[in-house]
Amino acid sequence: MNDENCLKISDFESSLKELEDIVSELENPEISLDEALKKYEKGIKLYRACLKFLEKAEKKIQILTKDENGELTLEDQDYDIEEG
Repeated sequence: MNDENCLKISDFESSLKELEDIVSELENPEISLDEALKKYEKGIKLYRACLKFLEKAEKKIQILTKDENGELTLEDQDYDIEEG
């Protein structure tokens, strides 16, 4: 992940997995404070990159519809995602 602004879907998925791994490592009571701080800092960077990716993806969600003249237009859509 070179540039947080250019995160691709494969980079997003690997970053999310790495973030999950960091969380698991931070839950280990054996981890040293120094190592925990390094992992926390890396986790924050990954979190921010993933959040930017999701925000950009959310802005791109659109739907193609016909207006009253029969012309096709793009409309932004808001989707509520419910947890199952």
